[in-house]
Amino acid sequence: MFTIGIDIGTTNCKVCLFSTPEFELVDQYSFKTPKLVHGQNTDFDIELIWKGTLYGLNKLSSSLHAACISVSAIAVASVGEAGVLLDDKDKPIGPTLTWYDTRPKTQLNKIIDVLGVENIYSITGIPAHSNYSVNKIKWLQDNISAAKDGCKWLCLAEYIAFRLSGEKRSEYSLASRTMALNLEEKTWDTELLTKIEIPPEMFSPLVYAGAAIGTLTREVAELTGLSTSTSVAIAGHDHMCGSVAVGLNNKEQILNSTGTTEGLLVVTEHTNTSQEFFKARVSNGVHVLEGFHSLYASLPSAGYAIEWFRTLFEMDMPSFLRLVDTLNEQNEDDSAANLDGIFIPHLRGSGPPERNTWSKALLYGMDDKSRPEEILRFIFQGLCFELRNLLDSYEALTGRHYPVINVIGAACKNPYWLQLKATILNREVVACNIEEAVSRGAAMLAAKAVGFDLTQTKNTSEEMLKRYVPDSDEVSRFDALYQDLYKPLYESKMLVERRCYGES
Repeated sequence: MFTIGIDIGTTNCKVCLFSTPEFELVDQYSFKTPKLVHGQNTDFDIELIWKGTLYGLNKLSSSLHAACISVSAIAVASVGEAGVLLDDKDKPIGPTLTWYDTRPKTQLNKIIDVLGVENIYSITGIPAHSNYSVNKIKWLQDNISAAKDGCKWLCLAEYIAFRLSGEKRSEYSLASRTMALNLEEKTWDTELLTKIEIPPEMFSPLVYAGAAIGTLTREVAELTGLSTSTSVAIAGHDHMCGSVAVGLNNKEQILNSTGTTEGLLVVTEHTNTSQEFFKARVSNGVHVLEGFHSLYASLPSAGYAIEWFRTLFEMDMPSFLRLVDTLNEQNEDDSAANLDGIFIPHLRGSGPPERNTWSKALLYGMDDKSRPEEILRFIFQGLCFELRNLLDSYEALTGRHYPVINVIGAACKNPYWLQLKATILNREVVACNIEEAVSRGAAMLAAKAVGFDLTQTKNTSEEMLKRYVPDSDEVSRFDALYQDLYKPLYESKMLVERRCYGES
């Protein structure tokens, strides 16, 4: 059996074909995620994303016919928060704001005035933030005249699944990122939505990830060359799908998902909405595996910080990779390695434990002799320190120690970054070098839609794993740098910013 997993990501979109039961990658098509940038504002170009997805399915279909292969099911994963508002003819209304676009700050403040931040957390399990879907809906209603008559809101993966099947459904893990889901009851919170003047019927019936919502429409089948009998499912939130791909399914494990952002994910059996979790701004959610919940926190800039560096120095990828090789070589030179600096990567605001859209990046340690490779080293160190700060919060909240950090995504192709993670976190880091982990997780959930038992999936083979252990000679030095420089600078920066910008 063959299934397709689609990953609608911040930077790239992937359409990938996998074979069961091993879920090995057979073929793929990827394209840069189309965006519309207007000054400080960024929208997803949803129509071009749809056209790129269709083109990718057609490309895969062409090679499938030659091999006499048929596709049993397709499932779609995506970033959270972002979505599409539809009119009564199912046409998009207004722009599709990216998940990180900060325009809805005013709308968030109005919602907080009505509901209160602690009440929002107790109901939805997530900290009030302008990224979440209800704020985007309110922004559209306040700024796009036609939006007042909007009929349906679908998150990105849900919208693509709708275009494939003609069926509108909402999936639980994505619903967890709307700020409209009652997490305990697993229903849309009608009272909350009524208070903020969003019609509850704007949200579609809820389904679990991997539930078949329909089959390909005749039109899509004709455009792609696939069959109308191909089942369609929503795979859900991309980081959650990545956890399925690596077999993360118990509370003893933790996943570090890396890409444009970087997150820590723990699978749980219940929600955690106590005052301690609220203060740490950690997000609860419904996991893509039925019966489980999740704790998830995202750092807005990871791979994005690296792209920012490349853009700043006008550096193409081969030049960047050569610079990373230089950093590896410098590790053998104590005088170079001891030139320490701090980068706090708040290029798109800060993540937990102090989550704010107004937080700014900070780079300390440069002088008149600083070279690009030194700044890049500060950036990688800063990403690791930021991750350690988040990991410390997780362990304090859960009362658990996570001796092994499982990593998926872009960082798995960067041994320098992985070794630095192991040393700064002082943990074993296991790089799960799975090709297109999010798409693989989506393809596994697609197979679930047609009756495949995911418990029969083989575990990630040892050949796909690479293990990194802390450099014992460097652990104490980095710990001192974290305690004596990173933390004081972090706390001072956040204090100054609170005074300048106020709470958000």
